[in-house]
Amino acid sequence: MRYHSGNSHRPARKGYTITMFALLLPVTVGFVALCVDTAMVGVAQGNLQTAADGGALAGAQQLADDYRLQGISDLTNEVAAANAKAQSIGQANYVLGQAPMIKQDTTNSGQGDILVGYLDPNDPSSTLNTSSATEANWNSVQVTVARSADRVGIVPTYFAQVFGFMGTTVTTQTTATAWPYSIKGYQGNGSNSANLLPIVLDVTTYNAMMAGTTQDQYTWNPSTQTVTSGPDGIAESVLFPVGSGSPGNWGTIKVGVSNNSTSILVSQIENGISPSQLATFPNSTIALDYTQTPPQITFSGNPGISAGIKSALESIIGNPVTIPIYDQNGGNGNNAWYRVIKFAGVRILAVNFQGNPKYVIVQPAIVRDPTAIPGTPQSSWTQGGLVELYISR
Repeated sequence: MRYHSGNSHRPARKGYTITMFALLLPVTVGFVALCVDTAMVGVAQGNLQTAADGGALAGAQQLADDYRLQGISDLTNEVAAANAKAQSIGQANYVLGQAPMIKQDTTNSGQGDILVGYLDPNDPSSTLNTSSATEANWNSVQVTVARSADRVGIVPTYFAQVFGFMGTTVTTQTTATAWPYSIKGYQGNGSNSANLLPIVLDVTTYNAMMAGTTQDQYTWNPSTQTVTSGPDGIAESVLFPVGSGSPGNWGTIKVGVSNNSTSILVSQIENGISPSQLATFPNSTIALDYTQTPPQITFSGNPGISAGIKSALESIIGNPVTIPIYDQNGGNGNNAWYRVIKFAGVRILAVNFQGNPKYVIVQPAIVRDPTAIPGTPQSSWTQGGLVELYISR
């Protein structure tokens, strides 16, 4: 009797394995090629997105200039600046080791890769409106970045070329928006001071200024960063010293301190409310209480008029700052208080502490402050406020 070992079938199994390997090899190679080339497209897509995001944000930032406070409806200069900056920053972000091609469109006719228009900050579903009717409120820059046959070249393939697939077009688009918002308060972040002036203005005077019914004697020139005599179409108000109805108090307040000496006032005027002063408030936050009607926060007043703050105020002429706006106050001397109902962006234009009248003149301004807490969108650029810059689409 012959004994048959089970190993007698091994040659047949080995041949079957080799056959299957040969059949599956093209599929495996194709799958690897697909993975590698898909990853390449993904990298390109990410690079393009970075370029579009950077370009759109840089472009939108150019729309937030101080001329907007005048309600201008011809944004030729702003559109040109937005195009130049969007192209420059966008092309500085390489895509697969090469600078992308971004075409400007200073006529805003849709013939390039950059488009300026208006997005309603209150409507997340709104689309970019480039009509001339909305030009005074244009606030957004749309940037399209692509790798295509006429834009540096398609995104190449490597393994897939074996199958005749040479590459693909990849396109991405980003819209960024810049718009002024109201200010709810300030939150310490450990390093930045709050750009809040410790001088209040009554709401009646503030509203009159915003309505354009107060004086207009000075011009702020954003190009030269200088103040000159003569109207610029933006109403002004006297900020300090103004009689508040509280005997012995002229509108300076205590913020994060128990005693407002002249040196503290000078420091806060020149440098803002320091992180340590912010830390004296709950959660390092100075904020309106929205459980109250109207939203409010109360500050203690500082008695007297300090001539020692003159040089500090002069040193920030032209600089945008924020001031507290109050609707009620009371007490006198060290017991004075002010109920603040909003914070407003202003620019100091003139300071005079010699003779009479003494005055500090301000007008509405656009402000930027990393500690400021944005509230609701303002109705227009002419309202000033905290500029928020963000990716909107």
